[in-house]
Amino acid sequence: MYNLIEKKEIFAGRLKKLRRRLDEIGADGIIIIKDENIFYITGFYGHDSGSALVITKKEVFLIVHFIYFEKAKTSVLLHETNIMQFRSNKKEVFEKIFSEIEGESFGIESSFVNYESYIKYKKSLKKTAKKLINLPGFVEKQRIIKDSIELEAIKKACSIADEAIKNIIEMEPERIKDFTESRMALYIEELMLKEGASSRAFNLIVAGNASSSLPHYEPAHKILQNGILLFDIGCIWEHYCSDITRTIFIRNGPPGQKNMMCRRNIDKIKEIYDIVLGAQLLALQQCREGMTCSRLDAIARDFIEKKGYGQYFGHGLGHGVGLEVHEGPTISGKDNTVLEENMVITIEPGIYIGGIGGVRIEDMVIVKKGCAVNLYNCPKTEIYI
Repeated sequence: MYNLIEKKEIFAGRLKKLRRRLDEIGADGIIIIKDENIFYITGFYGHDSGSALVITKKEVFLIVHFIYFEKAKTSVLLHETNIMQFRSNKKEVFEKIFSEIEGESFGIESSFVNYESYIKYKKSLKKTAKKLINLPGFVEKQRIIKDSIELEAIKKACSIADEAIKNIIEMEPERIKDFTESRMALYIEELMLKEGASSRAFNLIVAGNASSSLPHYEPAHKILQNGILLFDIGCIWEHYCSDITRTIFIRNGPPGQKNMMCRRNIDKIKEIYDIVLGAQLLALQQCREGMTCSRLDAIARDFIEKKGYGQYFGHGLGHGVGLEVHEGPTISGKDNTVLEENMVITIEPGIYIGGIGGVRIEDMVIVKKGCAVNLYNCPKTEIYI
């Protein structure tokens, strides 16, 4: 764990790097709107707070609503930050800042501002003889490589999710079948909260039998039965996310038991399970710094295609994880980003067959020079309960 002084040094380093990058493109500053990006630079997080962060070559201004003012004062980790509050008219505070600061060209996170707001920002800067330029994804490009504080938080979030999955795997089959999908999702969330998570990272997926063929399935009030069960879960620790998927087999009961998945379907799922696992292990083995995202995707995709199931793998191999559960880079055939050390990504191939079921196996890894470090210990080889 880091003490306060160490944390402040790391946050100061993030700001220094951001200013250096702004200088490289000839911008005098940037207006940051996205909550996660404001947190990344300052340490203050206000979900949907309407806050704004203005960074110049020499100063930092954090603009927050009155209801977040006290929180901002206690959480900001940059000593040079000027915290300014508004009650009803953020525009006045914003224009006051820009009337007093130096510089001519200021970037804005155009991906997170609607057209109406963008025009307002543009007019406000024009009043002070300043120009607004679009800098979409500017902070995200810096966030893509994790520093030591981020890696520590991500590892903790992963360990909590890992233990939750292990808890389910160790559960007696008959106890599992007391749950509905939605109740199981709630139970898993409670397990993670008990271990210190602040919340789930996304709407958890618990999908039984044929429902597992839907990659973004929403748990229903359906009793869990013999057959297969897919879990896609994750939590948040200190604002950082985890994401893990396992597909397990619930043992069949006595012959003639109702709602039992048919033998033919079970055999098919076992077949695709081995293929998905093989693809995932191959990608995990070859993932390393210097490889492009598209190449990593191709390693798993080619394996699945050669087994005859390429048409049933319809999403990318993975994605970055950090302050958001889905962030850059995208591990797909369309992303030629070169993997760098300390990027954190998922590797999650899947095969989904409508009316029968689907298998997805997902781990999060830290990219290193000669390998990838898996952040999960939960078993994957045909898990029976």
